[in-house]
Amino acid sequence: MFMESLPLRHSVTEAQDAWDTGMRPMLVVGDDLRAYVAKHGGGQRVCSRLVNELLAHHFARIWGLPVLEAALMHVAPDHVGRFVASGRQPAYFKTTCWATVYRKDSVELNQFLRTTNAHERRHYANKQDLLRIALFDIWLANEDRTQNNPNILVTADPEGSTFRVMDHEAIFGTNVLEKPLPLLTMEDSLLAHPVLPALLGASFSRDGNLVAHAAQDAYLWVHDCEQRTDEILSRLPADWGIDVANLRQRLQDRLFDPQRISEVLDHFHALLAQC
Repeated sequence: MFMESLPLRHSVTEAQDAWDTGMRPMLVVGDDLRAYVAKHGGGQRVCSRLVNELLAHHFARIWGLPVLEAALMHVAPDHVGRFVASGRQPAYFKTTCWATVYRKDSVELNQFLRTTNAHERRHYANKQDLLRIALFDIWLANEDRTQNNPNILVTADPEGSTFRVMDHEAIFGTNVLEKPLPLLTMEDSLLAHPVLPALLGASFSRDGNLVAHAAQDAYLWVHDCEQRTDEILSRLPADWGIDVANLRQRLQDRLFDPQRISEVLDHFHALLAQC
């Protein structure tokens, strides 16, 4: 699979909006005249949470999971405008931001479920991917995709509503690669979300075809991620302050340990047995 480089965009106007969540992102217009949700490094010397976003974005694509179109972005510090706050100091934007294209046709998963009827919910392009997303999160030890905070956007596409994964700053057990990666509990997993039985059926966890769709190529996906990691890491902005060689070794020791995917698959099936 060809993996193109992320474009580098520059903000052209003051921020249009901002959210007081997570990394305090802002809505900015890039030099391609498209709107982006930009996340900054919080003034940290080492922008590990931004690295998590970039890694998970590329890994999700390798796994065949829909993502939002992404870019690296230089946001001018004076474009923070009226959204200056403790979590959005102009100085924070001297460092390259992580940005995803803002889609007006998107809605957060829980809100989508609250505001649509049963007929509308039938038209999903990739509902079977929900189990694969759960497995992907277990592998990455993503502790921030739960039933209360699924971090999935639903976008309106020609083929139907599409689930797109987002917000991966809390992968690696909330960014602790120095230790063995934890295995998610049911409460920390998307498997506990009511959307799964609603869309996949009450007995989804015992549906062999669904489970196979989620897991049968897991070893291949992990292998492909491992093979592409050097390429991905070569694209990290220098101003994120990452010791690439050290990070590469930690990924090899923790994420790509041959035992990791076996443990993840066993745990995935154990959680399914609880559903």
